[in-house]
Amino acid sequence: MKKIYYLIWIFAAMLLTWSCDNADFGDVNDNPNGSTEPNPSSLLANSMVTYGTMTGTSYLIRPTLYVQYQSQVTYTSQMRYSETPSSWFLYYAGALEDLDETIRFVEAPENQGAELEAQGYPANQIGVAKLMMAEIMKRVTDSYGDVPFSQAFMGLDNLSPAYDSQESIYDGLFAIVKEARDMMDTSEAGPTGDVIFNGDVMKWKQFANSLLMQMALQLSNKYPSASGKAATEFIAALNDPNGVIEQVGDEPWFTYQDLVGFRNPWFANRTRDYFLSQEFTDALHGYSTELNPTSNTTYDARLEVYSTDADLDGVPYGYRNESGAGKNQMSTQNYWNATSQLPMMTASYTWLNRAEAAALGWTTEDAEMLLAMGIETSYESLDFHHGTSISAQAQSYIDARLLDAEAYGILQVVAEEKWVSLFGEGFDAWAEWRRTEIPNLKPATDYINGGSIPGRFNYPAEESSLNSDNYSQGVGTLVPAQDNNTSKVWWDQE
Repeated sequence: MKKIYYLIWIFAAMLLTWSCDNADFGDVNDNPNGSTEPNPSSLLANSMVTYGTMTGTSYLIRPTLYVQYQSQVTYTSQMRYSETPSSWFLYYAGALEDLDETIRFVEAPENQGAELEAQGYPANQIGVAKLMMAEIMKRVTDSYGDVPFSQAFMGLDNLSPAYDSQESIYDGLFAIVKEARDMMDTSEAGPTGDVIFNGDVMKWKQFANSLLMQMALQLSNKYPSASGKAATEFIAALNDPNGVIEQVGDEPWFTYQDLVGFRNPWFANRTRDYFLSQEFTDALHGYSTELNPTSNTTYDARLEVYSTDADLDGVPYGYRNESGAGKNQMSTQNYWNATSQLPMMTASYTWLNRAEAAALGWTTEDAEMLLAMGIETSYESLDFHHGTSISAQAQSYIDARLLDAEAYGILQVVAEEKWVSLFGEGFDAWAEWRRTEIPNLKPATDYINGGSIPGRFNYPAEESSLNSDNYSQGVGTLVPAQDNNTSKVWWDQE
């Protein structure tokens, strides 16, 4: 059952009812081979596949344009910040719906028994589903601001779900992740529907702690103090005995097959419309140009993994008309391929988050050492998951970046390294950039909006008419209070 209904669907259902009032079709629409009740393993697997295969501008491409990983050369409006409503349908009526159904089914007393436990220890099934729900809801609220959460899964009982404040959503996500982590039992079987970690409960616990640390740092501008709410959550997750993601073999990656519905989401898009930006390739080449938004002047071998040809330049970002002839593109072997893996979270990101927390004074760890580990594991992860061999080149780059940290400040270099290492994780990179405004990205020259890099997605088009009161309330908490992509969400407001 879909969890967020809109009036147009109700009208359709009413029309169907009116046309069939006097007709009795018996069991003509019954499928004798169909399932008569939810299957938690299938629901869990489908939610992960749905989340990992979302494609198109709203679900995949726009963040990679906003953080200038790529430039457009054919249809350039998204790169130039067009004010276009973005759909959240696949989140709510797709992945999140399946996760909610999984949790409800496994929790129901009438479903307990051997058949359910054959799909994994019930608490482990619920825990993994809740972690995935938190992962997805973080992306949704980071992208839009206030969104439906507490009333998002009430079905026909509430056709106009309230928008929860982003602050309360984050509070809820912290609680959900900790609850999920603590309910899972490593001595019991993991869920059979887990297509990310294949039922490895300990890896999910480590993911939970890394996710908590990521969420805590996302609130660093709201709670900067070392004794504040964000730092407290970060330290508790770091010190949790289950540990965090430190090794590349413990990273959650999406794996794909060359089958309809299971392909890498980039594969559905036209490669000739997108090229790596000149800003990104200059940064990784270490060129001292005006387009390089970082402090780096050392060659970064990760460009060999990210691109089709490390020797090629990219396309300057943000122009209405620009040629891509002879320019660099995202690797068609490692990223833009039907079966190429994509990361959900990496060890590098966790190490770099720890480096930032140490630099902020939240912890007593060695920020420079953690920065070095973040870079090293980024290289190792690419080799591990893509079968490349760049790790031997990591140390010289690390040495140069540690010198840059001394010259420009550790926080700047950590943020720049997040930008590089999060390639392939556009939504996380966009969230990081909005929080830190590092690297020094310049807005598109031929911008369509007010000339600012977008701070959010516009709400879906139907919200203003079909859920108008709650929509207006959500818009009212933005700064400025307008449904524009230049408005700021709560954690991005001063």
